[in-house]
Amino acid sequence: MNEKNIPGLVRKRNGSYGFTVECPNGLITAQILRAAHEACTRFNCRLHITTAQKLMFIDLDEQSGPSAMELLENAGASIRKARDLSQPRICIGQPYCKFAVQDTLTLGQKLYDELARMPTPPKLKYAVSGCLACCAWSNLVDLGFAGVKSGFRIFVGGHGGFRPITGTEIGKIQSHEEAVKVLQRMAELFARETPKKGRVAKIVKNMNVEDIKRFLKLD
Repeated sequence: MNEKNIPGLVRKRNGSYGFTVECPNGLITAQILRAAHEACTRFNCRLHITTAQKLMFIDLDEQSGPSAMELLENAGASIRKARDLSQPRICIGQPYCKFAVQDTLTLGQKLYDELARMPTPPKLKYAVSGCLACCAWSNLVDLGFAGVKSGFRIFVGGHGGFRPITGTEIGKIQSHEEAVKVLQRMAELFARETPKKGRVAKIVKNMNVEDIKRFLKLD
């Protein structure tokens, strides 16, 4: 058995296995937490909270990995199994943060519910922030929505890594429905321009920004 036989089960560099549970909006249910505790106790694995607001189960083997995955899925967890849009990175937003001017959790959930399983090449990262402080790195990911009083400003082409790039602001939206359409169009553009693996920054470099705005219908 290997990670190619079981979608979602990934062989790590040290020969162990692991899998990742999505936590939309950075939230997790008590039921999934109980299942996570049971998995770590029963299979002697560890749980890593990733920088992308997910739960990564590590130190599993070929036998315990599938069993742990089944345990988590039975508790309602969503396990990343394919190259597709995953969850956005989210800050807590209104009404919890005193600086936020927008509700991030509602928008983040809508984006996840409508587009999370849309097939895309790696890596299209997106984020939602409740204000321009961009605690969710909305100005440092491929597509970011940053809250202002009248809606969300849109940033494209940012990324971290060895040579960080700040995203370019290209427009603004006022509704969650508009955000869904912008993300869907960006995913389509990304898939068209990225045969195997890439980032939106390369598309921004190769295309005129005005052409990208027109593709996203932000004119």
